[in-house]
Amino acid sequence: MSVAVASIPVSSDNFVGEWDLLVEGTPQGDVRVIMTIEKVDGKLKGKFKMAGTDQETTLSSISEGNDSISFSFFAEGYDLYMNLNANGADALKGYLVDQFPVTGKRLK
Repeated sequence: MSVAVASIPVSSDNFVGEWDLLVEGTPQGDVRVIMTIEKVDGKLKGKFKMAGTDQETTLSSISEGNDSISFSFFAEGYDLYMNLNANGADALKGYLVDQFPVTGKRLK
């Protein structure tokens, strides 16, 4: 699955790295993904990789605040978005499409 990537300049690296995310209660059940965020030429880029597979999804429209990150992506035939907030230095909490709870921890 491939999607055009849009990114914006950012000044911090709060969310750069690999994250183990769990999206709960989706129609497909609980879904675990590995999210990778990197900074390339001063802009954030990212992708999801379904846990245990080689299937990757590109993140687009990445926007970072002081303690939050949001982005869009295309999966299962739908344009989706996710909003996440820092929950300590190495944890995230938020929602997929304002409906499904998401928790995550930084992989080291």
